[in-house]
Amino acid sequence: MSNNGAAVIFFGLTLLAAGGCSPRYGDAVALEKQGRLLNAARAYDAFARTRPKDPAAPRALLAAAGIYSMKLGLCAESKPLLERLAREYPSFKMPEDIFRRIFVCPDYFPAGPELKWVYGDSQTLGQNARQIAEVADHTAGGAVIKNAFYAGDALVSRQRKTYRFAGTKFIESQGGRDTLILNYPLEAGKTWASSGSEGRLEFRVEKTGLRVKVKAGEFTDCVKIRRRAAGGPSWIYEYYAPWTGKILTAVAGPGFENRVTELLKYEEKK
Repeated sequence: MSNNGAAVIFFGLTLLAAGGCSPRYGDAVALEKQGRLLNAARAYDAFARTRPKDPAAPRALLAAAGIYSMKLGLCAESKPLLERLAREYPSFKMPEDIFRRIFVCPDYFPAGPELKWVYGDSQTLGQNARQIAEVADHTAGGAVIKNAFYAGDALVSRQRKTYRFAGTKFIESQGGRDTLILNYPLEAGKTWASSGSEGRLEFRVEKTGLRVKVKAGEFTDCVKIRRRAAGGPSWIYEYYAPWTGKILTAVAGPGFENRVTELLKYEEKK
């Protein structure tokens, strides 16, 4: 066969594959099971676009958004799909926790099962002081994180805190007190009030899109949040990295900012 003939056959097969068969929901499911996530998300999206009246179309949009946000971390790809889902299928109801996990993207405080963070004082990188935080229990209602604090090698204290979502508000609970520590979406200049062990607290998103380097590595797209006791002369800055959580804490005031603790190691067991 001549090269021209082979090219014609190839071109014809390509056209047949592209236009002769509309996307199918089952094909997208198969791709997802095979771990071909990007292809699966595109296939779900293509199915919903070409067959918008199919009963499975809204589920396909939800599946594509979930893959982009929760599995690939491509938040910019997931949000337009959610907007289409809300606009074109207003009667479609999704579980609140699923919607939140997709909408809260990126997640700046993952609290899933078997996660572990090791923090240390910034001056000696954990030789003087360390904190080990581990997810001890994880349910639909939230996650319990146990903390162990060390001075050198000596255990000083232990504590447990519970973390949960209320809509898109991420709440820390300890001793019967709730503190709203992250109020999504996290946009520069956003403020909110809450309470904690210090009394009434004022929070402010100082900056977003930061690159921050700590012992555990260099993180991009971080947010810097100011936590201040109402009327206090100084405050705390907490830096959060997407899909990792808090990576740095600093004490600050007018004209100064000093690192206190930073992330030494982060573990996500599979």
